[in-house]
Amino acid sequence: MYVFPEEQTDVDDYVNEEELLALEQEQQMIDMMEEQALLEQSEEQAMIDAYIEQQLIEQSLLDQADEEAQLEYEDQQQFDDEPTVTKPKAKQQKPTISGKVSDEEESDDEQDNDVPRNVVAHRQVLQLMRQHNHLDIYVKKEEISISCFGITRLKYKLNDNSWIWILNYLEKGYYEDYGVDPLKVADIDCESRVKELIEQGSNIARVPFLRETEAYIEICAFFRYGKLYFSIRRNDDFMNYLIEKGL
Repeated sequence: MYVFPEEQTDVDDYVNEEELLALEQEQQMIDMMEEQALLEQSEEQAMIDAYIEQQLIEQSLLDQADEEAQLEYEDQQQFDDEPTVTKPKAKQQKPTISGKVSDEEESDDEQDNDVPRNVVAHRQVLQLMRQHNHLDIYVKKEEISISCFGITRLKYKLNDNSWIWILNYLEKGYYEDYGVDPLKVADIDCESRVKELIEQGSNIARVPFLRETEAYIEICAFFRYGKLYFSIRRNDDFMNYLIEKGL
C-alpha cells in the first residue's frame, strides 16, 4: 500500500515523541534515585558526625572530672598535712537513753553497707529511666557503661532479663523492671546482640575508619530514648555478615 509522504512524517513524529517521553521519564527516575542516594548519604554522615561529637563531649567531661578529682585529692592531702587542723569527726549515731546506739539505726547502717554494688546501680538506672533521660550505653563483655546529662560512665552488669529491660526503655520508654534481678549477672555476647538488633530491623550504623586494619569494629544502634555503642574485635565471619547486611 502506498503511503503518502505527509502521513509518513506524522507517524515518525509520533514515534519520536514517544521516545522523548520515555527518555524524560527514565531521566526523572535516575534523578530521583540520585537524590535519594544523596539524602541517605547525608543522613548517614549526620549520624557519624553526631557520634563523633558525642565522643568528644564525653571525653571532655571525663577530663574535667579527672581534673576536679585531682584538685580534690590535693586539697585533701594539704588538709591532712596540717597538724593544727582538727579533722572532722565521722557521723555519730544517735544514742538511746542508755547511751547505746539503737538497734534500728545500726541495722540500717549494716543494710546500706551490705547492698551489692549492682543492686545500687540498678536503682540508679531505674531512676534515670523514670526521669526519661536519653541514655548513651556502651556495651562491653562484662558490663555496660551508661552516660546521660549529669551522669558519666555508670557501671551496670546485665543478664538476659535486664538486657530486654534496657531495650524496652530505649525503644519505647518502658521502665518497669518486673522480673529483673540485678544479683544475677552474665557476660554479654556483643556479636550476638548486634546480630539480633540487625535482624529485628533496628537502626544500625557502622562507624567507618580510615584504616581497614583497625582491631575493633565500632557499631552504633539508634533508638528513641538513647543509643547503644558496641566495640567488637574484627573477625572475618562478622565482617562478612555486616557486608551481607549492607553495613
